[in-house]
Amino acid sequence: MALRNKLHSLPKADVHNHLHLSGAVELLREQYPGVQFETPRYYDGFDGMMHFIVQHVNTLMRSSDDVIRLMDIGIRSSINDNVRHLEASVDMGLVAYFDNSLETFINAVGQLKKKYASEIDFRPEIGIKKSAEMEEVYRDGMACIESEVFDGIDIYGKETDQDLSGFKEIFQEARARSKKTKVHIGEFSDAQSMLRAIETLEPDEIQHGINAADSEKAIQMILDRNIRLNICPHSNVALGAARSLLEHPVRKLYEEGVNITINTDDLLLFNATITDQFADLIQQRMFTFEEIDEIRQNAIQGL
Repeated sequence: MALRNKLHSLPKADVHNHLHLSGAVELLREQYPGVQFETPRYYDGFDGMMHFIVQHVNTLMRSSDDVIRLMDIGIRSSINDNVRHLEASVDMGLVAYFDNSLETFINAVGQLKKKYASEIDFRPEIGIKKSAEMEEVYRDGMACIESEVFDGIDIYGKETDQDLSGFKEIFQEARARSKKTKVHIGEFSDAQSMLRAIETLEPDEIQHGINAADSEKAIQMILDRNIRLNICPHSNVALGAARSLLEHPVRKLYEEGVNITINTDDLLLFNATITDQFADLIQQRMFTFEEIDEIRQNAIQGL
């Protein structure tokens, strides 16, 4: 308890977070008393997680008010863990709950930034599925990037056998506007897919990227290009991307000199705050307190 209290008291950054899935279950139940589900310890892979979302989370979202409420809960959950800096993706598909009004959607996210400005540095990123139609990506995605509300772009979804070249121009446009660029890759896909993604998109940061540990070439490219890996250990274990916390490649990546951060991914789905994950990594003797504190400070200082 003393360790967790000490870790909780430290200011933290969460830079791999899907906002409407990032709320603590206890806060969710305050707003939705009828919620009965328990967060599984393990999912049947990525597809099992998606089934859980459809069955238990999407059913809560009946209107834009529900979407805003879930995002609000996510921000408050971060504040409760003493997260001072939050980079969270807001899924572009959620615009459907705002009567397909992109302006209303963007304004809603902007209002959340203003609401919590004195408590947390919230920097929303427009989250885009890799399977999205390119017309939608360049119409709605570009509008979000051009707005003053969104601070970056994050693309996610299936990792294997994906042609990401269609996103090259929007990543270039984001960089031209000093918006951060991120891509989910290398959690379920191999290091070769990471090399292709880096060469195609030139991202600032990679979400997950743990399978770079299998390739000296991938590690060297990440080091040469100063790409940060935003890792979510508990999420990786729950989804089967890592067999256990002790077997997670995060330690190897750290020892290779890769710039890493520890993040929640989806607190609602994995029930592990950053404090929880810091404590578990220390208690499993994967990292010392001093090393975890270095990782924590890097996440904050590298803003």
